[in-house]
Amino acid sequence: MTAVDFGEWAADGLTLTFGGRTYDVRPPSVEGAKQVLAAAVRGEINLGLIEGEIPDEVQQVLNSIGDTHPALGSVYDELVRDGVDSATIDRMGYYAVFYWARGREYADKLAAILWAPRAIADGAPKDGGRAPKGSKRRRTGRRTA
Repeated sequence: MTAVDFGEWAADGLTLTFGGRTYDVRPPSVEGAKQVLAAAVRGEINLGLIEGEIPDEVQQVLNSIGDTHPALGSVYDELVRDGVDSATIDRMGYYAVFYWARGREYADKLAAILWAPRAIADGAPKDGGRAPKGSKRRRTGRRTA
C-alpha cells in the first residue's frame, strides 16, 4: 500500500504578528468550525451587515463555546501569557473568525472598516464623514473612545 503525503493539500494556518512576535493559528477542528461559523453569523448581525435575530440553532452552537476560543485555538492562551491587551486579543479573535468563515479578503476589508484610522481606511469615510453603523461619533465628527 502506498502512503500519500497530504500535507501539500491541507488547509494553511493563519499567521498573526504583533509586538515583534509571530502567532501561528491552526485551522479550527470540525467542532470548532461550527462554532466559528456561528460566531461569524452573530458578528454580522451585531455589525448590522445582515438583518434579523440570531437563529435558535446558531445560538445553541454559540452557547456550547464556553470559555474556549475556536477561531484562535491555543494562540489565545499564548496571547494572554505574552501580556497582549484584551482589546487587541478581541480584534485578533474577530479577525480570525471572519478569516476562517469568509476568507482573508473579507477579514481584511472588515478589519480596515472597523479599526483603521478613518482618513486612510480603503473605502471608509474621511474624518467628519458618516461612520459605520454602530460606531460612536460625536456630532463634531470626531471618534470617541
